[in-house]
Amino acid sequence: MMKENHYSKMTLHELKTQAKIVKTMMSIFSGILLVLVFAAVFLSFRQGFYAVSILFIPVALFPIFFGMLNNLKNMKKEMKTKGN
Repeated sequence: MMKENHYSKMTLHELKTQAKIVKTMMSIFSGILLVLVFAAVFLSFRQGFYAVSILFIPVALFPIFFGMLNNLKNMKKEMKTKGN
């Protein structure tokens, strides 16, 4: 059974608005991930190797980023079919 594409029910304007929101969220989320990675690297040099365990937090959050990226790709695909 195929998954229903809820983007096909949206208008072109709604898709563009949603894509803009997702892009903004991805930008903010990317910034947060970069800060977490730099903090983990900084703390590992500052406090020793055991602080590298903090690096698991941003690594665990990467699937959320890739999910947002996949949603954006699906939105763009649907916008092309609707005539951008």
